Amino acid sequence: MDSAIAAALVTTPAAVLAASAAYAAGLHQARGARRGPVDAVRRQHQRDAYAAFLGAATSYAYETRLTRNQERALAEPPTGDEDHVDRIERRSWELRAMAAELIDPIQRTLPVVLLEGPQHIAERAQEASIAAHMLRSGAPQYVPLMTASDPQAVQRAREEHACLVDAIDAFTIAARDYLNDSPD
Repeated sequence: MDSAIAAALVTTPAAVLAASAAYAAGLHQARGARRGPVDAVRRQHQRDAYAAFLGAATSYAYETRLTRNQERALAEPPTGDEDHVDRIERRSWELRAMAAELIDPIQRTLPVVLLEGPQHIAERAQEASIAAHMLRSGAPQYVPLMTASDPQAVQRAREEHACLVDAIDAFTIAARDYLNDSPD
């Protein structure tokens, strides 16, 4: 057999293998080049969804804080026909109950977080939403109890609020770690 033919037969499989590998690498690189911008846009949508939910949840937590509503009650002019301390106490709980009803921003931003995912972020957002709903459902019941200065009711109200704040913190940490590519 001619040495040129033998050399061609020996190098042909290596050349086919090299060409196949180069082709696969080219496809992978092209797919990565196409996916890069798509992933960047998706990450931005996630960031926007997380920020909107976080803004709504932290605003809700702030507006339903007991001290916030005591400040608001103190800022109102006195009525003159009741004890100032009792009026402030009763009014602060009324204001808190009214603020607790304003849960719509959380309800509006939660579905986008649930849609954008991933699962562990969606679960943290769901937990924060549930905590907000628990606070909302409990807030009106404290108004009549506060006229009797029920210390157990105050403690329950504080625990509900602490649960909301803890859930928001857990969501914030999970979302931040995910967006910054920290390991789970």
